[in-house]
Amino acid sequence: MQYTITYSSARHWYVRLMPDMSLKLTIPRKKSGDKNFENILLEKWKQLLVRYQKRNVTKIESITEDFVLIFWEKIDLANISGNLDKYLKELFILESTKLLDKYSAFLGIAYHKLSVRKLKSKWGSCTHTNNISLNLNLVHLDKKFLEYVVVHEICHLKEKNHSVRFWDLVAIFSSDYKEIRRELKRISF
Repeated sequence: MQYTITYSSARHWYVRLMPDMSLKLTIPRKKSGDKNFENILLEKWKQLLVRYQKRNVTKIESITEDFVLIFWEKIDLANISGNLDKYLKELFILESTKLLDKYSAFLGIAYHKLSVRKLKSKWGSCTHTNNISLNLNLVHLDKKFLEYVVVHEICHLKEKNHSVRFWDLVAIFSSDYKEIRRELKRISF
């Protein structure tokens, strides 16, 4: 297994699995030279890498020379005029805003701001100030995935952690959330 180590002023260690399946370790400077610490991290990540490789990952080809996948439907690129990225973002914001408004109204709690961008390791997030961020790659998947992620983040407006109360709230809106989460974990672009 290939890996690189970077020492930083961060308080905590981080490990990132790179697209070429190598590891990038970021370790606090105070731990520089601590080979025992590095070996423990590497051993943990070897185990996780083996588990990752055993997962049945579905690679999604969202854009080709001929088509773009929009909410699980192949759309001929010739039918889209103008900037594709701008088109996808505007469409995604429109669809996600409808869902965000629907579920936040149901809970009686408003979100502050929506931001949309391509994220590498998350489908969405909610800040303590009720700002919601969604992964633009959801525009390529079936709408059930967008709806689940929106429900997940809207529920964080009420419950800021992943407690039992949080998951009970998610289950009210998405009874099959466990299966959808499993499917999302297997998707790769």
